[in-house]
Amino acid sequence: MSYLTKNHATPDKLTIGGEIAIVGDGKITKDGVAVNLGGSAQVTDGSITTAKLANGAVTVAKLDTSLTSTLNGKLTATKAAAVPDTAATDAAGVLAELRDLKTKLRAAGILA
Repeated sequence: MSYLTKNHATPDKLTIGGEIAIVGDGKITKDGVAVNLGGSAQVTDGSITTAKLANGAVTVAKLDTSLTSTLNGKLTATKAAAVPDTAATDAAGVLAELRDLKTKLRAAGILA
């Protein structure tokens, strides 16, 4: 079937070959819920989820520039002092080396 106009309807389809202009309070709904086709709509709290984001959609460049300094302030660990291989020959020697290792990890900020 062919049509002579850009806009035509069949029982289950409306074809618009021109422009639809929605003005004022006009809206499009699907199952009673307004359909947002873009524009300057506000994002509601909790409406953005990991499942809705494309891979790599959120980058540091897109976020506030204070993000980097905030993260850097939390990443404060440094390398711990070198620890030689064990020379312990008994349980008391292993315990002493373990305590020394824990002291070095605390000094490096890795262990509380």
